[in-house]
Amino acid sequence: MNKGKTDKNKSLYGRAVRGGRGKLKGLLIILLAILPWIAFAYLHTIYAFAVTGALIFSFAVSLLTCIYVLSTNKNSQSKAVWIIFLLVCFTFGYVVFWLSDERIFFKKNKKRYTAVYRQSEEFLLENKIEFSSVAVKQNAQFLYSTGKFVAYNSTDCEYFPSGESFFDDVIERIKQAKKFIFLEFFILSDGLLLDRILEILSQKVKEGVDVRIIYDDLGSARAFSLSTKEKIKKSGIQLKAFNKMFPVFSVALNYRDHRKIIVIDGQTAYTGGCNLADEYINQKRLHGYWKDSGVRIDGNAVDGFTIIFLRQWEVLSKVREDYSPFFNLYIPTQNKFTVIPYADGLDYSHPIARGVYENMIISANEYLYISTPYFIVDDGITNLLMNKALSGVDVRLVLPAIPDKKFVYGVSRSNAEKLIEYGVKVYVFNDTFVHSKLLLTETAVAIGSVNMDLRSYYQQFESSIYTDDHKVCTDVKDDFNNMFNSSTLITKETMLRKNVFYRLIVGLMQVFSPFM
Repeated sequence: MNKGKTDKNKSLYGRAVRGGRGKLKGLLIILLAILPWIAFAYLHTIYAFAVTGALIFSFAVSLLTCIYVLSTNKNSQSKAVWIIFLLVCFTFGYVVFWLSDERIFFKKNKKRYTAVYRQSEEFLLENKIEFSSVAVKQNAQFLYSTGKFVAYNSTDCEYFPSGESFFDDVIERIKQAKKFIFLEFFILSDGLLLDRILEILSQKVKEGVDVRIIYDDLGSARAFSLSTKEKIKKSGIQLKAFNKMFPVFSVALNYRDHRKIIVIDGQTAYTGGCNLADEYINQKRLHGYWKDSGVRIDGNAVDGFTIIFLRQWEVLSKVREDYSPFFNLYIPTQNKFTVIPYADGLDYSHPIARGVYENMIISANEYLYISTPYFIVDDGITNLLMNKALSGVDVRLVLPAIPDKKFVYGVSRSNAEKLIEYGVKVYVFNDTFVHSKLLLTETAVAIGSVNMDLRSYYQQFESSIYTDDHKVCTDVKDDFNNMFNSSTLITKETMLRKNVFYRLIVGLMQVFSPFM
């Protein structure tokens, strides 16, 4: 009986245990099912906390970066764009800003340029010359103060109103070279023009002439083939690329060598807007007729371009250069007008090219004529042009009728059309892409590679001459009159800004205009 009770009890205990185990298994299954959700909720809480912390940190850093931007010497428009970008894209905007800062990516090169400049300062001694006007004297002082650019007055100048006439003259002069030929261009492009010049240069190397070429690797990327580069090197021509794209791709590529310089035997030099490509002589039609210009100088001012080239060459080659064999080779002329070769770039602490243009605008009392492919300026220059027009100065601006970059052209047209209501006359050269970079007043002219845009002022290496040479000023004015006669004057009725949709698109593009 006891046994039966015992068996019965055991049986009841066994069922209880088995029932308990079943419930435990059920609880375990439920726990295993909800555990991932508990873990997810826990991790989400931690993740949300981390994300919130990261966002607060990013916003704080972006805010501090905005304060830093306000303290820099960047132009006001660039500051506004950067601040908008930093606040809207605060999670990564500050990273982009610091990665694009020239003090980070150009710091090493800046030291190299400084060292090279100090070693060659002896070749830039200020000349004591007579100036034709107060305006010319003041710009000469500005150029010497900011870049040690010397004013010369024993130099003849010749203006060329087209790329065809410019390169016809260049080819004849390089054929006569005896000692050295230096060329520095933003674009080298395979084609008839480059082949013709390389043929002459290769022959000159065989005659013992020192031939050197600097080109911008980004500017020439699409059209300057590897086979042509190899051909140049095999011929004995020395070739250096500015800011190589490979093997390291860097945001420093935003800094470009936009200069156009030719120096022959220390006796002749050229600058202007022309690159070594077929479109500049209209052998290739990309955007209608290509209108360009350039200038040749013969005399002691050639030394000014010689030193600009040799400094760039020394920085790129990283080899100490003996400058003395390349100087004082000029044949002096009787010309008493002022000629000042000058350059600009991140190697200088002041925006020199912009300063020259501002000084010329301010000094204009009768007329001010400007030719540029791009017109992307800030309020400072815009207000100067408005004030001049309102003061009765004849202010005229020539832009292309056919753009090479549609968005950039839209911003350029919009900026130019704002000036019309203040009395500035804006022209577009019919069926033409205007690539000439000219600024003319009644006292002087600037001819070179400098566009009326923020990129030329702050992000590119540029070259130009400033002169009051009467013949050159007259020739440039005649060229402007020809452009006016072949252009369409924009009126309030024909402005593109009348279109509301167009204005919205261009307004959006204006945000990025400092980087165009």
